[in-house]
Amino acid sequence: MDIFNRNRERNPDDHFSNLMFGRKAEPEQEEESKVDYMQLMESVETLMGLYSQYKPTIDKIDLNPLIAKFLKKE
Repeated sequence: MDIFNRNRERNPDDHFSNLMFGRKAEPEQEEESKVDYMQLMESVETLMGLYSQYKPTIDKIDLNPLIAKFLKKE
C-alpha cells in the first residue's frame, strides 16, 4: 500500500481513519447559476468604452517612477 496516497483511497467504513482524521466533507451541490449574457456583454462594452475614452490620459501619465518605487529592492 502506498502510504502517500492512502488518504485519497480511504474507505468510508474505515473506522480507524475516520476516528483519527475525521470524515471527508461531502462536496456540496452548487445550484445552477444562470448567466445573463446580454447583461454581461453590455458591461464589457461599457468597460471597453471607458477604457478607450481614458486611454490617451493614461498614456500621458508616466507611472514608471511610481511603479519603480514600489518594486525597488532595498
